[in-house]
Amino acid sequence: MSIALEFTPASLDDAQFYADVYSAAHPTEPLDPLMQRHEWEHGSDNWTTDRSLVTKGGRRIGVALMQHARWDVIPSRWADVGGELLPEHRDASNLAAVFAEMERRASAEGATLVHARTNEDDAVRLAALTQRGFREDRRGKKWELDLTANRERLLAMTGESRDRMRREGITLTTLAADADPERYRKAWRMSEEAGQDTPSTLGNVEETFEDFRRWLRTPGMHEDRVWIAREGEDVVGLSVLEYPPVRGVVGTAWTATARSVRGRGIARALKCETVAQAIALGVDRVRTGNDAKNDPILHLNETMGYRLFKTRISFHKELAAAD
Repeated sequence: MSIALEFTPASLDDAQFYADVYSAAHPTEPLDPLMQRHEWEHGSDNWTTDRSLVTKGGRRIGVALMQHARWDVIPSRWADVGGELLPEHRDASNLAAVFAEMERRASAEGATLVHARTNEDDAVRLAALTQRGFREDRRGKKWELDLTANRERLLAMTGESRDRMRREGITLTTLAADADPERYRKAWRMSEEAGQDTPSTLGNVEETFEDFRRWLRTPGMHEDRVWIAREGEDVVGLSVLEYPPVRGVVGTAWTATARSVRGRGIARALKCETVAQAIALGVDRVRTGNDAKNDPILHLNETMGYRLFKTRISFHKELAAAD
């Protein structure tokens, strides 16, 4: 007779275990425990999050998550559901049970649709989602750039981009070096505009200014590595690499440009500055990710030398009223 899974609320002190579980299940994409704890501790103004420990026979074997934006800030009621299990307990049946519980909680909160993600090569997770009746919605791409092999080309590209920005009247600097007291609010407003243009089926949830400031204080973020583009008094672009302090691969946390300046090479220039800085800091590779239908950034990644690392799939499932 199999032992049923049980779910108990996760505390802040469980953030380390949460990161450890995901890292064990996905060793090529580990989670940093300090970054995870910061996210748990500070939360988000526009999101409600339910995190659980998964236990079996009294032993912790995994973690589970259900979160959704406040219903008053999104047009339809959808929730993210997910979870992971330690490798020795990770099979489609157990993962399906985790999804089933998170779906139940989402439905109880009033969600009418749930959203989940997996890598294309994760057969166990794909089987669990299929078993639960999820259907593919859209795909994204994860990229990796070898900074050692591409060093000279990237530095040359950075120099060319700097020359173009000077001709365009665009100043590239970091948040730490910029003296404008309104730089944070300007960067946030520009970031929100760009976020609304990111390809998405469900739409993009607005981030408050306070959340933006908290994001900048995440372990792994450094204001002297947050690159911004200025045109006169305006902040018109931003790109930043996140440096996990304990474990993980350096990766793009966000790149954004204002609608008014797109097509002028600003995103390329900013991304070049981030990777040139990473090279100077001794980083050997960086990663990034984007929606498979975001053609401009796909082209930019390819020209910089990024190579496809993983394909991720987003799944949706409509919830019945009594699910």
